[in-house]
Amino acid sequence: MKNYKKISVVTVTKNSQMTVESTIKSFISQDYKNKELILVDGKSLDKTISIVNKYKNIISKLIIEKDKGIYDALNKGFKCANGDIIGILHSDDRYNNKEVLTKVMKIFNNEKVSLVHTNVDIKYKKLKRKFNSKNQFKNDDFSKGLMPPHTGIFFKRKILNQIGYFDLNFKYSADIDFIIRCFKKKKIKKKYYNIKSIIMLSGGKSTKNFINIIKQNIEWLRILNKNKIKYNLIIFLFFKFMNRLSQII
Repeated sequence: MKNYKKISVVTVTKNSQMTVESTIKSFISQDYKNKELILVDGKSLDKTISIVNKYKNIISKLIIEKDKGIYDALNKGFKCANGDIIGILHSDDRYNNKEVLTKVMKIFNNEKVSLVHTNVDIKYKKLKRKFNSKNQFKNDDFSKGLMPPHTGIFFKRKILNQIGYFDLNFKYSADIDFIIRCFKKKKIKKKYYNIKSIIMLSGGKSTKNFINIIKQNIEWLRILNKNKIKYNLIIFLFFKFMNRLSQII
């Protein structure tokens, strides 16, 4: 069996001065040695770039240029990746412990899988959501608003040749479309790994305010149509609400 040695971690920043340093330090703290950090910044106007420059010797590839949003920036990062495996660590996220990448790479090296999905904690100011990704994630799940967080997913770089990159036609939910394409592709073997990999802060673009939440859900329905997944709007909204409620600690 092939030995997958290198993992590429893609981080996207935009005015992330409050959190980016802890994110980079979280990457550095990982005890897995053969790793690279690719950082894509959308021309931050705060102190983000000066903070990032302190870690130039750690960052394998640094891109600072205007982009069309987070998914465009992630696509740029994916295209620069040299690792066999790709993971995402956003600029306000951190790994749960120093062994996450080591454990994930053992799965890829010991089993014939192309994608590993893990558990994620999502922190709000006063609330915390515990997202357990133990699910096969089939069409029926997607039609009920159930989806593994993309930050908890690690995948072989070569699957980008099979399904493509993030679709920039979706401004708020391109990750949902990307994940659905991954899970619908039968040739892409998936495995759930019962570890908490990422602790992420809530407040991304899709959940920044009520209007954006509505836009994100409208896009989700468009994505279901695109991927030929049947749904009932009432069932979709009900189960999505109940799923979120069940995750709150």
